[in-house]
Amino acid sequence: MTKSKTSKPMKRVTLTVDPDDYTSIERLARQSNVSASWLIRRSMREFLEQYEGQNRIEIPIGKGRVDG
Repeated sequence: MTKSKTSKPMKRVTLTVDPDDYTSIERLARQSNVSASWLIRRSMREFLEQYEGQNRIEIPIGKGRVDG
């Protein structure tokens, strides 16, 4: 699912995350010498590759569910 940077312009997304999760993302990004944005984009790409071709994903009740 790797895309060429010249194929399409990037889209901006705004999301709200748990403060503790963001602290962990910032720490991991800093220790890996990448930006938090890069780390989140990479995580999204890996998630999409995992579920590529599926119409939906099964999320157990009470696990990973965030209202908002």
